[in-house]
Amino acid sequence: MSGVLGMSQQRRSLRRAALAVACLAPVPYLVLKVLWLSGSSIGTTTAAGAGAMHETRFVVGNLITVGLMLVAVAFAIALTRPSAHRVPAWLVFVLGAGVTGLLAPILLGLPVGLILQLAAGEVAADEGLAPWVFGVVYSGFALLGIAMAVLLAQYVVTRWGQLIARPPELPRVAPLVGGALGLVPFGLANLYWGLAGPGSTGPQGMELVAQRTVLVVSGLLGLAAFAVPFLSRGVGPRLAWLITWTGCCVAAFQGPTQILLANDGDVRPMIVLLTLLSTPGSALYGLSLLRRTWSRSRAVAVTPV
Repeated sequence: MSGVLGMSQQRRSLRRAALAVACLAPVPYLVLKVLWLSGSSIGTTTAAGAGAMHETRFVVGNLITVGLMLVAVAFAIALTRPSAHRVPAWLVFVLGAGVTGLLAPILLGLPVGLILQLAAGEVAADEGLAPWVFGVVYSGFALLGIAMAVLLAQYVVTRWGQLIARPPELPRVAPLVGGALGLVPFGLANLYWGLAGPGSTGPQGMELVAQRTVLVVSGLLGLAAFAVPFLSRGVGPRLAWLITWTGCCVAAFQGPTQILLANDGDVRPMIVLLTLLSTPGSALYGLSLLRRTWSRSRAVAVTPV
């Protein structure tokens, strides 16, 4: 009994620490964005960089990202409330998918990419922003990603532990084809752009090793999301769900993100085509896995012994 109580106390302490990080990590980022929206040129290194902050595209982008960050903080708080299990499942699913799809490539790819970039001695070109700006932004993203991963993992295990205790059930033919069309081309393209560079077809302005590592991670996650349900018996149900969920979310959200945040608004046609395949295809595949596994787990639960 004491061991169970100790474990419960550790989980509560971890949850409180993760919530504190989720609330504090975005603060420097939000302050920076608010300063830019109010007309400040802090962090810019050139006149062109300062002027770009007042362009409609940047103003709208800053407003959207501020809103998304506030939603992420509100979501983190909601996950820790006593009434958290009364939050509609669809809302948890949508917000959890968004957080995972947007932050997972940064959290998993950027630290490795920065180490590789430093080892290669590669120096970023002056893009109109001081180096410390990127440090503030991406360190905040990484800390938020870690905190949200802890909170979501605890929440899912508590609320849907029965579901993830079973390996993903393969969907029927149509969702399977949709998943193949959505996840495999997305994975291969991002893997190629990450290894060989974006060239003329990939996301422009992502030539640095750290940026390309994020693309490699995105590609690997997309491919793994499609393949793991076929191999889930060998990797364990919880790990299989973690990989599949993360890869499907990344494939669903990274395409639109690459379009909305395209360097100088330069959206490559190949990215648009892949997004039209990956966003609906990965969503269809992931939802079908969840539905079939949930139906199977409920059927087993009500089967007489």
